[in-house]
Amino acid sequence: MNSPTGQALSLRFNATNVVTTARIVMAIPIAWLLCQEGTVEILWTGILLIIAWGTDGLDGFLARRLGQSSVAGALFDLIADRILIVPALILSIAGGLWSRAAILMPFNPYPYAVIVIAGDLTILAGIFAFIWKQRTRAIEFPAPTQIAKITYSLQMLTLVVSVLGIGSGILLAALMYLTIIFTLLSFYSYLRKGSYIFTS
Repeated sequence: MNSPTGQALSLRFNATNVVTTARIVMAIPIAWLLCQEGTVEILWTGILLIIAWGTDGLDGFLARRLGQSSVAGALFDLIADRILIVPALILSIAGGLWSRAAILMPFNPYPYAVIVIAGDLTILAGIFAFIWKQRTRAIEFPAPTQIAKITYSLQMLTLVVSVLGIGSGILLAALMYLTIIFTLLSFYSYLRKGSYIFTS
């Protein structure tokens, strides 16, 4: 997965990247629906989140099945995940959709939100550092660790449960704490595996 010195990353128009693009596009109606705060709109938000979540597995499957894996595609996928999660998380908090976990999490949901968003911003910083540095020298992009993949699924599951009001506050709080743990572990695994992106 080394990028040749001085060669710009090239994102090809193929089935895999079309699916990833669809995830980014879905972030727009999701954000709009969350701003409406109506019952029907919230239901549609949950449905779109589930569909968008499914596209994350689909684009990876297509990349392997069709031989369309690339560094640029992997970066695009990671960026799409952040574009989907961060605005939806912020807007769902603004809409009070996390309030039922308040008794079980101090300052709910801000400790959760800060950790998740900080982790996502770190990933984005790593991506942009890699893109900048690979212009002038060969540098390998660290593939996401298995725990990072689990963390993304937990973040999406927790978001869906919150938005759709599934289960009790205990369930939501349990998912939030579990996601916090995995996000911190994912953050550590990323830095351990790919800290050279920032230091080299």
